[in-house]
Amino acid sequence: MTAKTSTMARRNATTGLLAVLGAAVTGATWVGGEHGLAIAMAGLYLLSCAVSYLWSRGSGDVAAIIRLSGDERQRLIDIRATAAAGLATIAFCLGGAMVNLASGGTGSPWTLICAVAGLSYVVAVGVFRRRV
Repeated sequence: MTAKTSTMARRNATTGLLAVLGAAVTGATWVGGEHGLAIAMAGLYLLSCAVSYLWSRGSGDVAAIIRLSGDERQRLIDIRATAAAGLATIAFCLGGAMVNLASGGTGSPWTLICAVAGLSYVVAVGVFRRRV
């Protein structure tokens, strides 16, 4: 497989994964009875797939990350961005759990998400510690 064919396969795989996940979310929304929202989401995901496909053919950092290639610096940018997004999500969930507890709630979905984040962090530290 040539480098051009490999890049094209990664572009197609990235766009395909976005399309499949978008279809799953849209389908779940439709089944849930929110037909108008499902149609809007389908349009948004189609637009996202088109943008992702077109953007991934470029030669910049974002294009390299989208098509799952790139050099070490670009992969490090992706890892740091993923970590920052994860930390922001965990902080948001911790805030939600605190508000829920302060208002007399117990066992909210926020608490479950925080538990999953904490457990996955402990497991990841153990796994990565053995690899390095």
